[in-house]
Amino acid sequence: MSSLYVLTFMFSMPAFFLGLVNPQWVGMKNRKLSVSLYGVLMAVSFVLLGVGTPKPPQPVASGLLASTQRPESRVS
Repeated sequence: MSSLYVLTFMFSMPAFFLGLVNPQWVGMKNRKLSVSLYGVLMAVSFVLLGVGTPKPPQPVASGLLASTQRPESRVS
């Protein structure tokens, strides 16, 4: 699902800037409509990308395991 958000963001970013220069290049009538549509699309896809991506697994600290296992010392 995150690949869809990335593609949407990557499409809307150039469309946003092209709509600022000439709205007819992105199929809009005026700049206000172009900026509002592609700006909102860019912001929403960016937020959904941050919320929807899975979090990477956290590694287990090896120092924590080593501190709980004490070596057995034998006194002779």
